[in-house]
Amino acid sequence: MASANSFRLSALLLAGGQGRRLGGQDKGLMPWRGKPVAAHLTGILKPLADQVLISCNRNHAVYQQWADQVILDDEPDFPGPLAGILAGLRVCSGTHLLVIPCDMPQVDSNLLEMLIDQASHGPGEVCLLRSGEQWQPLITVIPKVLLPALQTAWNEGQRSPLRWLLGQSHSTLEMPADDARFSNANLPADWTTHG
Repeated sequence: MASANSFRLSALLLAGGQGRRLGGQDKGLMPWRGKPVAAHLTGILKPLADQVLISCNRNHAVYQQWADQVILDDEPDFPGPLAGILAGLRVCSGTHLLVIPCDMPQVDSNLLEMLIDQASHGPGEVCLLRSGEQWQPLITVIPKVLLPALQTAWNEGQRSPLRWLLGQSHSTLEMPADDARFSNANLPADWTTHG
């Protein structure tokens, strides 16, 4: 959904974590409403973006079926979500990168459309999301022009997505604190209800 020639969107699903609280299971492949959560979430992303990327560190061939491109972290041992965002910005074909995590399976297109709309009005800014007082740094839209700044921060040891994002010029989409779409599915019980 490119709203103008000056705003072209790529999307990135972060699925590169270790899944420690799931006993090492690949979180992106956990079942959600009858299919792997990565299939569910990329199904939401595809109508919104010209390019869909998945950041993963295992099961690459499985993830490839749902993405235009699968990307890997530069460093071994699961370096964290900021590494996935950095890798995504490097191959992003759009002017902006929409990022979502695989452990928030209740994220929907309505929420993402609101975020994209806000991002398209401040094209040089990061668009952040906050539910009540809680930042949601892994649901964001990042201009590709910030790639050099992120690379520099990474080289200097920055590993926190929120700290880096708040250090950039940004706008914020405010949502209610009790919005269920921001529920994290990190434990086995979080998946069995809907899986």
